Amino acid sequence: EWLIMLRYLALENHRTYRNKRFLLMTLALPLVLFEVNARLYGDSSGPQGISATAYLMVSMAVLGGMTSAMSTGAGISEERKVGWNRQLRLTPLRPMSYLLAKGAVSMLLAVPAISLVYLEGLLVEHVSLSPQQWAVSLAGLWLAVIPFAVLGQVIGYVSAPDSSSVIFSATFLVLSLFGGVFVPVEIMPSAMAQLAEILPSYWLGIVGRSPLGTGGFDWWAVVVLLA
Repeated sequence: EWLIMLRYLALENHRTYRNKRFLLMTLALPLVLFEVNARLYGDSSGPQGISATAYLMVSMAVLGGMTSAMSTGAGISEERKVGWNRQLRLTPLRPMSYLLAKGAVSMLLAVPAISLVYLEGLLVEHVSLSPQQWAVSLAGLWLAVIPFAVLGQVIGYVSAPDSSSVIFSATFLVLSLFGGVFVPVEIMPSAMAQLAEILPSYWLGIVGRSPLGTGGFDWWAVVVLLA
């Protein structure tokens, strides 16, 4: 059973990397946005004792990790539409193995989506952090995208195939625009800032940034994301 799941995982991973639109949206777009915003705001000071460049780096890594984790699960609706799920039922692959493989693909795809942004921050934008800060921020952010992989699967199963892309896009925009990914929560109006703290994308950013600030790691973010 495990061998079947691993083979399916390898197939799904290979198939996803052949999708040029996926590579553009999850790998290239965060890198370009990071570069552009770093040129505009990189010299300013960021909130919570974090440099603006480091703050932007985490935000763009959140964007890439969140997109890759959600889009894999959201693709389930397209597979339902073309009948791929029915074909898989004829194989020895168990339903739980299918879900676990989808989640594993989401997490594997989040690795380059996050790591490339951090690599750009280190080599191009010269973000200065201690080895421990790099490790805790990178690993914490990667593990924190697990709820978004689950959210993508929920969208893939509860939405109709013809409306899944709209629901996914709307969910992603709300999480990005109001969760502090594109606009720092610290400069939002009070009402928007309170809304941001309800969204999991805000806490995903907290996981990535709290090791870089002066206040230490925010374990409350872990509790919220687990919930």
